[in-house]
Amino acid sequence: MYRNMKKSILLLAAALPFALSAKDVKITRPAASLDNDTLTLSFRFNVEEVKVNSEQSYTFTPVLVNGNEHLVLAPMAVSGKKNYKMPRKIRRAGRKFGFSEPYTAVYGKAADRNDIIDYTASFPYEDWMGSACLAMLQEKDECYRSAPLDIQIVEHKPVIPPLPTAYEICEPCMQMVSYLTPKAEPLKVRSEQSTLYIEYAVGATAFKDDYKNNGAELQKLKDILSPLTTGDLVTFKAINVCGYASPDGSAKTNDRVASQRAASFSDYLKKAYSFPAEVLKVTSAGEDWETLIQMLKDEKPAYADKALEIINKYSNVDTREARLKSGLGTATYRTMLNDLYPRLRRLGVSVDYEVREVENAEAAKLIYTDPKLLSLQEMYRVAKDLKPGTKEYKEVYEIAARTYPEDAVACINAASANIVSGDFQNAEKLLEKVKDDNRAWNNLGVLAWLRGDFQAARDWFNKAMSVEPEKAKANLETVNIYDPVQE
Repeated sequence: MYRNMKKSILLLAAALPFALSAKDVKITRPAASLDNDTLTLSFRFNVEEVKVNSEQSYTFTPVLVNGNEHLVLAPMAVSGKKNYKMPRKIRRAGRKFGFSEPYTAVYGKAADRNDIIDYTASFPYEDWMGSACLAMLQEKDECYRSAPLDIQIVEHKPVIPPLPTAYEICEPCMQMVSYLTPKAEPLKVRSEQSTLYIEYAVGATAFKDDYKNNGAELQKLKDILSPLTTGDLVTFKAINVCGYASPDGSAKTNDRVASQRAASFSDYLKKAYSFPAEVLKVTSAGEDWETLIQMLKDEKPAYADKALEIINKYSNVDTREARLKSGLGTATYRTMLNDLYPRLRRLGVSVDYEVREVENAEAAKLIYTDPKLLSLQEMYRVAKDLKPGTKEYKEVYEIAARTYPEDAVACINAASANIVSGDFQNAEKLLEKVKDDNRAWNNLGVLAWLRGDFQAARDWFNKAMSVEPEKAKANLETVNIYDPVQE
C-alpha cells in the first residue's frame, strides 16, 4: 500500500475545503507553527460518524506532502476490536518515519465514546514543508487534503531577568566581580606601638604597677602582648622602651629621670614576660618640646600664641623654660603645667616581632581573635572554605579590609564579597577609597549595572578591558542582555 502511497497522493488534484466531511470523518484545517527548527502541526479529527462492529477497524494516517516530498505521521484508529494492531504496511512506514504505535485509538461502538481527537505532532522542519499540504489516508485511499499550510513563525522575545536586589545573595555577581591575589608575604613582620602614661611618686623612677592609675595603663600593653606571648606563633625581635619628660626642671635632670624610668619599666617587662635581655632596648627622648609645640597649635589655649613666641625665641631649653614661667605669669604657667605637661611625661613602647605561617585551622580562629597575625593570603584561605554570599564569607573579607585598611587588594576583595552578599551600599563605600586604582574598575562597573546605569557600566567595563579583559568582556555581554546595543 505505502509503496503506491506517494503515487496515489500525487495523482489527486482537488483540494478539499478546510473543514469537511469525507468518508465519515471531519477534519479542521491544520494549524502550523515554526519554533526555531521545529514544526508543530495540530488539527481536530472527528470520527463520530465512523461506525464499527466487533470485527472492524479503520486506520487514518496523516501525511504531510509537497510534490515528491512527504512525511508520514503516526496514525489514528477507530476499532471495534479489543486490541487494535496497526496493519503491517503502516508498521513498515512507521519504522521509516519514526513511530511504532498509533497516535491514538478510539475503541468500541458505545454512544458515549470520545470521538474527538486533538492531534498534535512536532518534527524537524525541512524547506519543502513551507508550502506542504496535510493529506489524510484511510487505509490506502486519500480522504482529505488541506490547503497549503499557513505556518506561523514563533518569535522569541528575549526573557530579561530582573536585576539582582539588595540584601539578597547575588548569584550572577559571583562570576562578575573581581577577586585579586594579594602579594605574597613569606615573612610576616609586625610592629605595634603603645603610649603609657605611667605615674611615679615625687622624685621616684622605679615603676610600680599598683601605683595610682598604672594598672590601667599597663593593661594597654598587656592587650598587645598577651596574644603574642601565647603559643609559638611569634618571635620577638625588639621591644623598645623610650622615656619622655616634660620641661619642668633642668633638661639634664629630666633626661636622666626619663632614661631611668624607661629602664625600670624594661626590667619589669623582662621579669614579667621572660624576654631575653638582647630584645629589650631602652632610650630617652628627654624633654618633649616637639609634642608640647604641637599641643599648643592643635588645642589653642588662650596662652598658646605667647607660649609659642617664647619657645621659638629661645633655643636653650633651660632658658626657654625660665622665660615661659616669667613670660606667661605664675597662674598661666601653672595652668599649662597642669593641663599639658602630664601628657608629655610618658613611656613609648614599640614591639617588633615576626609571625610564623599558620595552618588553615589556626587561621580560622585567629581571623576572629587576632587577625593582625595573619597575612591576606591566610585570611583568604579561610574564605575558600566558606560559601560565597554567606554572612561568614563576607565577614572574613571585611576583617581583612579592616586589618589592612591601606591595602587596595583588601578593599577591592571586600567590596566583591559585599556585592555577592547583596550589600551594595557597603561595597560602594569600600570602592570609594580605591576608585582611582584600575583594579577596582571592574567592580565599579558591576555596581553601575546593579543600579541599572548601563552606560556607566559599559564605560567601567571598557576601561577594565586593560586589566581583566576576559571578565570585562563577559560583563559587557551581560549588560547587553539588559540594554541591547543598537546596530
